[in-house]
Amino acid sequence: MNAPEKNTRAIDGMAYFVGVAGNIAVLPQIIKAWQSDAPGLAVLTWLLFVGIGFIWLAYAIIHRQKPLIVAQVVGISCNIAVVSGWLFNNWLH
Repeated sequence: MNAPEKNTRAIDGMAYFVGVAGNIAVLPQIIKAWQSDAPGLAVLTWLLFVGIGFIWLAYAIIHRQKPLIVAQVVGISCNIAVVSGWLFNNWLH
């Protein structure tokens, strides 16, 4: 493997890590949304994040960008988890 390929693989590895770890940073919000009615949570903002995530996911799929696909799937899942927790505690509970 030559240097450019090695560098590309290293950057790809970092992109996968950041794409997953960065999105998991919302874990405290997910917990808060599921444990209480989360009065300070702006659910419309989280819904916007979900919509934006789907646009980025479509872009990543069209351009076959695997690290971005993984990041968006994780991000969308986390954002949906926040919205679901809020809905559960404010509408269904």
